[in-house]
Amino acid sequence: MQRTSSRASASLALAALIVGWLSSIASAELEPPPPFVGSNVDQDEIIEVISTAKSRSFKPVGHSSVVLRMRTVAHVTAALKVRSKAIENGYRYEIAAYRISRLLGLDNVPPAIYRRVAWREVQHRFHEDKLEQRASIRRHVLWDDDGSAPAAAVYWVKGMRSIGLEDRSTWESWLRDGEIPESRAALARDLSTMVVFDFLIGNWDRFSGGNLPVDSSRERAILRDNDRSFSNPLHERRYESLLDGLTRTSRFSKSLVRHLSNLDERSLRAELAEDPSQATQPLLNDAQVADLFRRRATILSYIAAMIEERGESQVLFFP
Repeated sequence: MQRTSSRASASLALAALIVGWLSSIASAELEPPPPFVGSNVDQDEIIEVISTAKSRSFKPVGHSSVVLRMRTVAHVTAALKVRSKAIENGYRYEIAAYRISRLLGLDNVPPAIYRRVAWREVQHRFHEDKLEQRASIRRHVLWDDDGSAPAAAVYWVKGMRSIGLEDRSTWESWLRDGEIPESRAALARDLSTMVVFDFLIGNWDRFSGGNLPVDSSRERAILRDNDRSFSNPLHERRYESLLDGLTRTSRFSKSLVRHLSNLDERSLRAELAEDPSQATQPLLNDAQVADLFRRRATILSYIAAMIEERGESQVLFFP
């Protein structure tokens, strides 16, 4: 009986800590998303172009899913993730992940928006060097009766490259108590943010290869390829792997945590509703939304406990 009472008291103490701490950093004011990393371009301008600009050519670039590099007459390129037999809902989850990144104040998740593509359009503008793959693309896409299919148009970030970030041993100490090279300060912050973002959206596929590049400056991580997120239910082994990444991290971005603290169901649903796809099918169902908020609670509880243990300046280490 005494043990139960002790646990209850500890839980109440932690709850009080969380409430007090969150109220000290939270702000009810929603901020517009920052320009996309490495540019002065407004994210809303990017999604307007990639959702409406006329296509010029399509080139297959996907491996596990149907992805077409779509060049447009507006000279802006997008990765078109089309609804496919392999990943039927991946295009929706790519868009949902981007919409959530806006609520978190992130500038390094490639903008994504709903766009429909017709087979006739793809067929006539298929890249001449890849014509042998055209029939395969047609077979693997789930086309509607009118010969079109839904897709996520995702901003194609030029100059991305891999510097081996899939090897976590090269940077995990930066997120705990290791010394961070001055030239890697922004990258370390991005990697800490990635750990939180992936846990929040349930993205278990970040380290499968090629999903964690940096921008052309090699100073910022690009959090792309989020189409395997929001599994419901999320396999226990995958959840534990994501949780392990979170609990091996003790340095977080104060700005990210503030935005995460402000995130609520009303603001989430309002942001998701900004995508044109909401008119026909929600990006996330109620169970997926509930799972996301359970994971949010886990993140904030863990960070609050770390602050109690180490102090705010040591835990909210990054801007």
